[in-house]
Amino acid sequence: MKNQTLFLPELQNASGPFDYPLTNDYMFRSLCQKNNKALKGLLSALLRIPPEQIHSVVITNPIVVGEACPDKEFRLDVRVELNGNAIINIEMQVANLHDWPERSISYLCRLFDNLSHGDKYTAVRSAVHISILDFTLFSDDPSFYSCNKLMDEKNHHVYSGKFALNVLDLNQTELATDEDRAWRLDYWARLFKATTWEEIKMVATDNEYLQEASNTLFDLNADFNVRERCRNREEYYNVLRTFEDEIDSAKEELARSQNELTQVNSQLAQSQNELAQSQSELVQSQSELAQSQSKLAQSQNELAQSQSELAQSQNELVQSRSELAQSQNELAQSQNELAQSQSELAQASDKLTQVNSQLAQSQNELVQSRNELEQSKSKLTQKELEIDKLRAEIARLRSGQNA
Repeated sequence: MKNQTLFLPELQNASGPFDYPLTNDYMFRSLCQKNNKALKGLLSALLRIPPEQIHSVVITNPIVVGEACPDKEFRLDVRVELNGNAIINIEMQVANLHDWPERSISYLCRLFDNLSHGDKYTAVRSAVHISILDFTLFSDDPSFYSCNKLMDEKNHHVYSGKFALNVLDLNQTELATDEDRAWRLDYWARLFKATTWEEIKMVATDNEYLQEASNTLFDLNADFNVRERCRNREEYYNVLRTFEDEIDSAKEELARSQNELTQVNSQLAQSQNELAQSQSELVQSQSELAQSQSKLAQSQNELAQSQSELAQSQNELVQSRSELAQSQNELAQSQNELAQSQSELAQASDKLTQVNSQLAQSQNELVQSRNELEQSKSKLTQKELEIDKLRAEIARLRSGQNA
């Protein structure tokens, strides 16, 4: 752009650090209200509208620059009516309270609710909330400048161009796109972050809108009342930064705890799996135990029956032992009697032997007698024969005599 503004002589000669940069929201709010041209140049870069197409920039929530804020948490956003139609809300935020997405959507919804009673819905004016942040909103997906609209997830068709959330991250200038650089948005970010007058002049040298902002920034840093209000805001934000640090520490601790919890959950899951397996094994063991108990009960019944039978057998054994003792007594008696009988038998055997001897002698004598008898019988027979012969002779003789 053609340079139409020069630095103030005082700024031209200034050097070194200054106290309140544009990241101080009271300084930013004061500059926007004090210098409409600088605000116009900033909106041109943020909305990518050529400056010549911006006909009017009207702040609808003005403050009295230098006066104290009603309270420390007073919002210092800049609400602008652009070209009599669109409503733009610009807010500088340096403390990350980890609720900005929800807060900014809430602010935008209030901004979008701009119809008067009886107006048609089509008459609603475009609403854009622009966040200028001195922190990275999404650390997992950083971006220098993002423009967010309602759109279809599948084909990215914009639902309505009248509802938008834009976010400028002052700490991600290296991610600026060619389009961002073409609109000098990276220069504006560097102007916001500048803390020395040398940086200010180096950034703003070739742009009249940046020079306008630089000159007003110099004047406001010299205004006692503005400085007091800026100091109050710095104190407020220092408290918020402490709170933010505590939140970050708590988040880190929470992350560590969550990691530990994840490990514990993993171990717990493993333990639960092992427990489930153990329970399955326990169920199986219980089933086997039930079977064993059933078998044990059966065995116990059988054992009881066996014990009953054993008792009966023991009774029978006692009885048998009694009978055996009696039998043994009788046997002893019988053995005594047997011994006596054997003694008597021995005597009888001796007698029998003697008798047998005598019998043998008698038999011998009998045999001898028989032999003698046979001899006698033979002799007798012979005698009888002789007698018969004699008788026959006698008879013959007698017969002869009679004749």
